[in-house]
Amino acid sequence: MISNILKHITVKNRVTGLLNLRGDWAFESPEADEAVFHCVFKGSACVTFRDRVVHLHAGDMVMFTKGHGHMLGSAPNAPMVTFAENDTRVRMHDVHAGEVCEVVKSAEGDETSIICARFNFSSQTAKDLVEHLSEQVVLRDRNHTSFSALEPVLRAVAAEAHSDDPGALAQLDGLVNLLYMSFMRGWLKDYAPAESGWIAGLKDPKVAKALQLIHADPAKDWQVTDLAAEVGMSRSNFAARFSEVTGATPVRYLTRWRLIMAANQLETEPNLAIGSIALAVGYDSEPSFSTAFKREFGSPPGTWRRARLNGKANEIRSV
Repeated sequence: MISNILKHITVKNRVTGLLNLRGDWAFESPEADEAVFHCVFKGSACVTFRDRVVHLHAGDMVMFTKGHGHMLGSAPNAPMVTFAENDTRVRMHDVHAGEVCEVVKSAEGDETSIICARFNFSSQTAKDLVEHLSEQVVLRDRNHTSFSALEPVLRAVAAEAHSDDPGALAQLDGLVNLLYMSFMRGWLKDYAPAESGWIAGLKDPKVAKALQLIHADPAKDWQVTDLAAEVGMSRSNFAARFSEVTGATPVRYLTRWRLIMAANQLETEPNLAIGSIALAVGYDSEPSFSTAFKREFGSPPGTWRRARLNGKANEIRSV
């Protein structure tokens, strides 16, 4: 279930920062129209967001899904060094899209190493799926298991950042995406709040099984009775429980998921015929698919696709 959703929430790396710091330091991360990700590789740090301070240690990670401004530092009131200044305490490289920024500060004290990434989600579909995530998401390495698994990935990221080999930056993109996926898997498994939508559905065994069936085969002609039988409940009890947990009826959720999958194909496979996409997500005809798609997203599939490809899309309503 989680893997099925996460494969649609890939990211595009914009810039990666490698911070190797000693002593007192702080950086301001300004408001941005992109997600921001920090992973403490060694040592410790703290993040200040809306007057709340979160302390991070080796293996801990934090993500700002909507790019809200925050402070990253050795302590809440540490002296700040901005990227805009050529501070004598810091060696930096100019940053352009897709390149790596390295910050090194030598001073007395323990060393802290952090990998930071700013990225955009790979498609509007991906953005749609993460709308239920909190503005600030923290994943702690309580048992040192997730960090030990990620350590080789982090070391590979660091190595690629200094590589002049052909394809190094493309490899770095892949590694950052893998790091992000590891983060999301851990957070969804252990930390996700039981609110509404598919995230809440993961916390309920019966609803989660139904979601897994829908996500695995959205083109199947699922009836509420079929799903209820699969999870071992009566039709009425299942329908009530599903709606209470996810905030949508089973039929509504199935329709929405089909259209999200269709939107993903429209955006990522521009040469695929609309009729083929309609059949792939469970619609018998292109007209019925177009009607449902327009009702959900405000425009017919062809118009919606052209808008996405031209970068002039309207906002999609959240799941």
